[in-house]
Amino acid sequence: MCIALIVGIGVGVLQMSKNVLISSITRGYAELFRGLPIVITLFIVFFILPELGIYVNSYISAMIALSVWSSSNISVAVRGAIQSIPPTQFEAAHSLGLSSLQTMRYVILPQAFRRMLPSIIGLLSNLVQSTTLSVLIGNLDFLKSAQLVIERVEIMQGGSIAFQVYVLVLIVYFIICYPLSMLAKRLERSYR
Repeated sequence: MCIALIVGIGVGVLQMSKNVLISSITRGYAELFRGLPIVITLFIVFFILPELGIYVNSYISAMIALSVWSSSNISVAVRGAIQSIPPTQFEAAHSLGLSSLQTMRYVILPQAFRRMLPSIIGLLSNLVQSTTLSVLIGNLDFLKSAQLVIERVEIMQGGSIAFQVYVLVLIVYFIICYPLSMLAKRLERSYR
């Protein structure tokens, strides 16, 4: 989440750059990885990095892939929030003698932050749920661990505890994601 937020906000701000090369590269990054399913991004990172001579384990591969995917989505939310700020705010800041960097830092981003926060929290909640896909590249995640517990109990005791274990998994994901969605709703109401 931290990597996705830092990269996503940086890429989102750079998409608004007046430098055509920088804005084109950052928009291309966002569009490329937003358009790919998370599973494809996981496979690309897991299988392509070793071909480039970069050897990382499945955990790091999953972290990179999920960070890239979510940062591209966050960057679009950041860009949209910045674009929603009236142009008069930019003009007023420049008339006060603020540089473009100072205008972005002190005037635009604080206003845009209020607008982007609910959607970013929703994206982070989606990221938490998407971590289960990392099992496809051999990563042991919470859901896969639950499945292993079910299999061991079935082998050793003969009974099935699948329902109870999956209810526990559901509760854990709910405990993580529900507060995030409630925070997003609350922030959305308070910033209107």
